[in-house]
Amino acid sequence: MTKSHTAEVIKITYSKPPPMKSLVYLLEDSKEEKKINIPRSACVKKGDIIEVNGDNVFVICKSTDGKAQILPYYSEMDKVHLGDLIIPVRIKEITEPDEFEAFCNLQFHHYRGKALFGRHAPLVVCISHPLLPSVVGYIELTTPFLVSKPRHYFFDTTCKLNGTSWNQWNQATSRKYISLFVRIARCVVHPELQGTGIGQILVKHSIQFAQRHWQSGGYQPYVLEICADMLRYVPFAENAGMKYIGETEGNRHRIVKDFDYLIKNISRYEKKDILPGDSCGIVDAKRSQFQALINTNSSGNYDEAITDLKKQILRPTLKGDAKFKTVISYPKPVYIKGLHPDADEFIQKRLIDLNISHSNKTNYKLKEPIATPIVFKKVEVNFSKQVPRTKLTNQVERAFGTSLDTFEHTIFQSLDFSIDPESICLITGISGTGKSTLLKLLNNEIQMTKGKILIPDEAEITTLSPIGSKKPLIDVLGKGNMNRGIELMNSVGLSEAYLYVKSFQELSTGQKYRAMLAFLFSKDSNVWLLDEFCESLDPITSKLVSKKLWTTAKKHRSTVIVCSTDYQQFLDTLCPDQIILLQGMTSYRIFTLEEFQEFNSNI
Repeated sequence: MTKSHTAEVIKITYSKPPPMKSLVYLLEDSKEEKKINIPRSACVKKGDIIEVNGDNVFVICKSTDGKAQILPYYSEMDKVHLGDLIIPVRIKEITEPDEFEAFCNLQFHHYRGKALFGRHAPLVVCISHPLLPSVVGYIELTTPFLVSKPRHYFFDTTCKLNGTSWNQWNQATSRKYISLFVRIARCVVHPELQGTGIGQILVKHSIQFAQRHWQSGGYQPYVLEICADMLRYVPFAENAGMKYIGETEGNRHRIVKDFDYLIKNISRYEKKDILPGDSCGIVDAKRSQFQALINTNSSGNYDEAITDLKKQILRPTLKGDAKFKTVISYPKPVYIKGLHPDADEFIQKRLIDLNISHSNKTNYKLKEPIATPIVFKKVEVNFSKQVPRTKLTNQVERAFGTSLDTFEHTIFQSLDFSIDPESICLITGISGTGKSTLLKLLNNEIQMTKGKILIPDEAEITTLSPIGSKKPLIDVLGKGNMNRGIELMNSVGLSEAYLYVKSFQELSTGQKYRAMLAFLFSKDSNVWLLDEFCESLDPITSKLVSKKLWTTAKKHRSTVIVCSTDYQQFLDTLCPDQIILLQGMTSYRIFTLEEFQEFNSNI
């Protein structure tokens, strides 16, 4: 059995190239110096006392028997489920140069190099799939802000967490116990994989990492926080079990007063007598905001900068929003999760005591569903054509015994079936069997030769189609309401700020298809027609899109009719209630999903 040794960390150096760092420790018993390589995300600093037991290394914390793991580094497997497609993923600390490079690329793409303050630890999602990059997302933990109105309100009562207790949450309590909190600062998922549940998986693993590996100031965390405006629209934290506790204040009500004081004491500010910086980031953030304010004035005139800021707060403009976007902060929702059974129990009870509840409501009115089925009764479609006579068409007539004077073609006949309200119907069959023709009949683009189609009077029919406008998608889909536009785009997995402001023409093929779905959802309709569904998409995107269509159709209670030849790649995620297999003219078959899956298995 390996013997445990206690040691003091005497030196930490960062390796070049990244992503590791070297830790030198001095053994207490033998006074021998030793060196190990650890991830940059390891929560340890010079002066910490560590325990070394073979390949296992821990930081000794202040809580009873408390230890934060350094080695082995965090690395756990998980799975992304897309119908019958299961993609294994690994969530881990960054230990390889290619992982670090991919992380930096994602970070720059989403945050343009904007730095985090305080201790921070990223976890990346690694994947092995021929169609996907090796790193498809990351989540980053960091120290919490010292001041948080929702935290103060929520924890300002008698609280006991694993031997640590307080009777009120005031400034002294906050400074003493702020390290009991850890914050999710960033969560990024590759644009083509948004809506797959990776964000929720990342939150789950950030909880496990925080419980086992995080420490700050010698304290292991008991509460995980996240504060971000995007949580209003993308509920990945809530879906992972985090609880809403309120909204931050933002700084609009106090920022002018704060900055007026700094300008009057600018020499002390520059010497860092004021706002010297702190470990919890709030002072660093304030300095960053103040410097951003000064940068808004080309001549560096403090008074002019403050005057412009006052005008923007009193009478906001679009130009001012862009100018002061890194200066003014607005209220943001805050969610928390207990990392210890005591914390979980306290949070559940406190939510009840404070009567805090929260729900994400739809930001647009849904059309009432149709009340009766769409019925096809002995429907027949024939096409007739007068063929122009040419030398070659005459030769065709003689060679094959056909008549150019009465050239007729039957698409189908005697179609007799119904499509129930709020159901999803898949129309399939080889090319030329009439799938598109059937949709055109429903959309009144062509007329049937015989038969009858009964469509409920309240039916409002719309089709999947490209977006012609060159405006930003948020304007096309939002129709003056940002919340509405974001909700629609998020519903199809377009959950990135830069996608909100792109035009349809600037999107990739997969993103265009998702945008077309959002455009379909935005219309005041209750019957959706989708021809050649997913036929230009790769298998993974097909599963993502069909899953989003199913989810939204059930939420809207819409009746959906989908046509496709290549149904194999999305059948298990679309989950149609009914499948109609067109086999040519008079032949067709109707299946339930289970019957069709059995039929396919016997082919």
